[in-house]
Amino acid sequence: MFHNYSEECMITLKSYKKTVVIGVGLAMICSTLLAQTPRDPISTIDPPDFNRTGQTGFQFLHLPTSARSAALGGIMNGMRDNSATSLFNNPANLVDVKNIDAAFTNITYIADIKYMTGAVAKNLGALGTVGVYFANLRTPDMVRTENVVDADLGITVRSSDLGTFSAGDVMYGVSFARKITDVLSVGGNLSRIEEDLADLKVSNTNIDFGLYYETGFNSLRLAMVARNFGSDTEFTGFTDLYGLPQSVRMPINFRVGVGYDVIENLSVYAEGVHPNDGPERLHLAGEYKVMNLLSLRGGYKMGYDEQSLTFGGGLNFNMSGISGRVDYAFLDYGRLTNVQVISIGFAVN
Repeated sequence: MFHNYSEECMITLKSYKKTVVIGVGLAMICSTLLAQTPRDPISTIDPPDFNRTGQTGFQFLHLPTSARSAALGGIMNGMRDNSATSLFNNPANLVDVKNIDAAFTNITYIADIKYMTGAVAKNLGALGTVGVYFANLRTPDMVRTENVVDADLGITVRSSDLGTFSAGDVMYGVSFARKITDVLSVGGNLSRIEEDLADLKVSNTNIDFGLYYETGFNSLRLAMVARNFGSDTEFTGFTDLYGLPQSVRMPINFRVGVGYDVIENLSVYAEGVHPNDGPERLHLAGEYKVMNLLSLRGGYKMGYDEQSLTFGGGLNFNMSGISGRVDYAFLDYGRLTNVQVISIGFAVN
């Protein structure tokens, strides 16, 4: 009798823990999504919103890095992801890599900007999973001009063309993830990032952290990622032509999300985003799989000036013991036309 009573207590305690964890996770999401400027308790007029829009550097870190995530409204949390691209999203999901996985992505961005990413991951068993990655962005050549004073007119005018210049970003780094328990995994990235603009250069080191938790409540999973932690830095190579150096902040953002399998082949996702250089944002998405061969994906991004609808798909295949995949995403950027993302990947299981 005492044994049965103890078992009942343990079951009740486990159920209570799951409920608490789920409640805390949902509360974190709601606080992220519903965060707003506080209202003055006396005045009926809301104070103006204040966001550090355009006040951080390394903006390429906000761009999509894989077609699957891009097609799912930019979702980075809540996905079960056994590919190396997970380290660009939530590095805790890197534990899902079975053995060796490699992935490469090409992004056709606005204004003829070219962006590529690549990653390779290896599962080391009980030791965890490690990965290496890179990202490279380049702009087309731009015309260099200079503002000069017209002494006769007493105004500043644009000079004639002084040749061309370009700009770009490079990121490379290492990733590590490990399962803490059967339902909880953690992961992190350590990156070196470099940016050049004409004759100016800036570099920094940044860190990402991720958590992924299978709640045990049906298929519900909670995840969180904190991205782009790094100190402020400055451009080097300044001359009188460019003026005084300016401090460059990192584009830090926090994301909390959930994933849930409505039916066996249909998953839905929700994610709240809190950046340090803009308003809070919400991502919603769904993914339907057909016999684990074909995937159809769609999403919607809220809180953006131009971005909104996303959709795409993926195709899996096998050849000589190596499994492969091709993913595609189409992103609506409103007045900035559209962005297309293509990813290919290979895995040795």
